[in-house]
Formats: sequence, structure tokens, C-alpha cells
Amino acid sequence: MSKTDTLPPDVGAALTTRPGETLETVLKAARIASPVVTLAHGQTVAFLPEGFSLEDISDPHRLPPHIRQAVTVDDADSLIAYVNRFSDDRSVIIADLDALSITAVLDWHSQNQVPEDIGMTLEAQPCSHKAALKLRNSEEFARWAAMEGVLHSQMEFAEFLDENSADIIDPDPAVMIEIARDLEATQGVAFKSGVRLQTGERSFTYETETHVKSDLVVPQRFTLSFPLFFGESPTEIEASFRFRPQSDGLKLGFVWRRVEYVRQAKFREMAFRVAEATGLPVFQGRAG
Repeated sequence: MSKTDTLPPDVGAALTTRPGETLETVLKAARIASPVVTLAHGQTVAFLPEGFSLEDISDPHRLPPHIRQAVTVDDADSLIAYVNRFSDDRSVIIADLDALSITAVLDWHSQNQVPEDIGMTLEAQPCSHKAALKLRNSEEFARWAAMEGVLHSQMEFAEFLDENSADIIDPDPAVMIEIARDLEATQGVAFKSGVRLQTGERSFTYETETHVKSDLVVPQRFTLSFPLFFGESPTEIEASFRFRPQSDGLKLGFVWRRVEYVRQAKFREMAFRVAEATGLPVFQGRAG
């Protein structure tokens, strides 16, 4: 029996078809392909050819197994409860005003504020365990915002005031309902002019088909109270009436007064409330 007969078929074929290679080279290749050999008496050995060595190719920056979880909650109380359950000394809160989101990153990078004798240095963390509160407009704010900035017919505006008068705190809701009824009663009459009174209210003179003149007095401003965001307590907002007498009747509407400043203040208040309730630092901005 020749030496090539004891080799694996692929190695023997390589030897016969490539005579330029030496037998020793092919034997070395066979040993590398199957380095572990079990001898007749049960001993297991491994070939360690000369010129080969083990080299550690693992990633020194590879993170150990960690939690990968992104939770979205609907209100601040749920965010506080979740953070208090899973946070540790790495956790931080990031409040993004542009996105109207308050996010707790529970496995943020370790801090450097430690005693000098411990010798701890900054360590990279996975930052993949997060809980985020995505703020949503309340139902009340959404209803009023849909009407804001647009002039409406008397009938449409009167019906809206009547349906949503409970959100109005100044003037008295009963006064707003009365105004809504008066607006509805004047549907189809011809408005001649509008005069601002000393009280700040506006009086519109209108004339019926029988040429009977009368006045309709509407306050210049009114104050609303409802939650700006879902799940939050009510906030007061001011609005100004807008009027425009036209040939087909009086057009009415309203505009917010600095409502965006109120929304920003409410957002920051919520962010600091979450930070205070969880004991975590809060950063205003965005995490890349």
C-alpha cells in the first residue's frame, strides 16, 4: 500500500494531480484540515504544525449580554413607575422639546463622579434599555386647536361654543352659552359695524329685514382651562375673539395668545417632575 492510499480522497487526488507539491506539504494540509485524532487506545491528540499559533481575535470593545428593550408609555406617572423599577446609577433622562418626548435611558454610560480611591473610569454602556413618554395632545386641546385661526359661520361657531362651554372659565360658561344663542338667533341678518367698548368688549350693530336695529356684545378675550397633553392636569390658556362682518353675515373665530410658551413651560415642568420623582438627572436636548 502506498502512502497516498492512507490519505483522505481529496488530499490523495491533490497529490496525484499536482505533482509539484511535496508529500510533506500535503500531509501538513491534511493535519490542519482535521487536527484532532483519536488513537487506538482511546487517547485523543491534536496536530500542532510548526509555524502556526493561536491568536485572540475577539473584539475588546464587545459589550457583554445586555437588555434590549424600548418601552413607550402614555403618561408621566407610568414613566416614573417604570424608571423607579429598573434604573440604577447609570440612568439619565433626556427631554426633547422638539419631539415632545421625555426618554429615560436606563443603561446610559457610567458616570465619572466617583471617589478617587475607587479608580473608576468612564465605561461604554449599550444604551439600549429605554422608556419614552411621547406626549400627545389632549382631546380638549385638539378640539379647540382645530377651530383656532379660522373664521367660521355664525351657526358653526355658536354650536361649537355651546358644545365646549365647559372648557371656558372666563367669562362664565353661562355667558358664553348666551352669546352662542344670540349668535344663532342673528343668523341671516345684515351686520353694519363693530365698535369696541370701554370694557374691551365689542358691540356689533345688525339690522333685520324689518329694519329693527340691535347690538350683539361679545367679550374681546376668553380664558380656557383644560389639559394640554394627555393624562395631565388642566392648564389655563387665553384666546382672543376674531370677527369680520361680511355681506353674507358675521364670521367669527379666535386665536391663541402665546399658547406655545405655555406648552413649552408645561413640557419642562413635566420633565423636571419626572426627574424629581426618580432622582435621575435630566438633560434638555437630543441624544444622537
